[in-house]
Amino acid sequence: MRNYQVPIALLCVASAFQSPPLRKRCTHRSTGHAPFYSSAPTHLRDASAGNNNDSKSALPLPLKPKGIVFDMDGTLIQPSIDFAGMRRRIYEVADSDPIGKDLERTCVLALANRLSIEGRRKAEEIFADIEQRALMEMKLMPGGIELIQFLRENGLKRAVLTRNLEKNVHFMQRLYLDQMEGDEESLFHPIVARDTVAGDQSEELLKAKPAPDGILHICSVWDCNPSEVIMVGDSINDDIAAANRAGCGGAVLLTQPDGSTLDTDSGYAVGISEEEILERTPSLRVESLSELKMCLKVLLNEQNIQAQSVQSDEIESEGGRFDYSSMQGYAIDIRSIGVKRV
Repeated sequence: MRNYQVPIALLCVASAFQSPPLRKRCTHRSTGHAPFYSSAPTHLRDASAGNNNDSKSALPLPLKPKGIVFDMDGTLIQPSIDFAGMRRRIYEVADSDPIGKDLERTCVLALANRLSIEGRRKAEEIFADIEQRALMEMKLMPGGIELIQFLRENGLKRAVLTRNLEKNVHFMQRLYLDQMEGDEESLFHPIVARDTVAGDQSEELLKAKPAPDGILHICSVWDCNPSEVIMVGDSINDDIAAANRAGCGGAVLLTQPDGSTLDTDSGYAVGISEEEILERTPSLRVESLSELKMCLKVLLNEQNIQAQSVQSDEIESEGGRFDYSSMQGYAIDIRSIGVKRV
């Protein structure tokens, strides 16, 4: 897959938003993608059908997004989980387990659930130990406070989708609230973790990423189409695949400052067919949350300019009354009795 730079013409939409780092680092693929959600429950699958987002953007993101779905570890907070160590420890438990010794070494969460009662207990102790250490070392991702505040100010919804536990997401939210006003629900709603149930009347847990179920559940809560949602995460196997399977309007990969990615592999096998590679391909790559904020500023500015253009088309050029409150950013061209953009 070849990545292309964001068109410089777009970056010249407003001089206030021009930035060399944005031109250099915000890259995207030109290939579209179809939703892969056949494994989702019917009531969730139906929510992803159709595309109500008719407006187009030069950025590979929906022009009028309803909200942003964030991964937690490595996205909203700095990476602190040793995935290689986690795989090794869980596989060692499976090796000595009467059931696990014959099972394929795949996703550690799925593998742990198939072990004997004693094996599951040991695996849960390992997960608890790893996640408790991560809590003690938890630090907010640079640029996170400013990005969330920007989204709040512009009325964009925010949710968390993680393979971690709900209680650990609440811990993360309290760190944000130490530096921001509001309550937990005003920051992120809903929260979907690996222990989140599918609904009030259900005891069944939502399938974890890369299944699209969590994103479709969030869209159901927000009453919107997946095409109006942007998913942001640091894992192509989990976050980007889930976004593309759900049919999200944008799948943003957060990389390291040098463009590289960390080991976030939970252990499951990934396919190598063209379709499987495509569903792990992000629509946009950014190297920091600050750069993502810059991209969203450009997106919203483009949205405002298109809205102003529509307003100008609706102004009558002859015999009508002008609504001067809608004329900001325009000038009267006396010669043609028309309107032109300044």
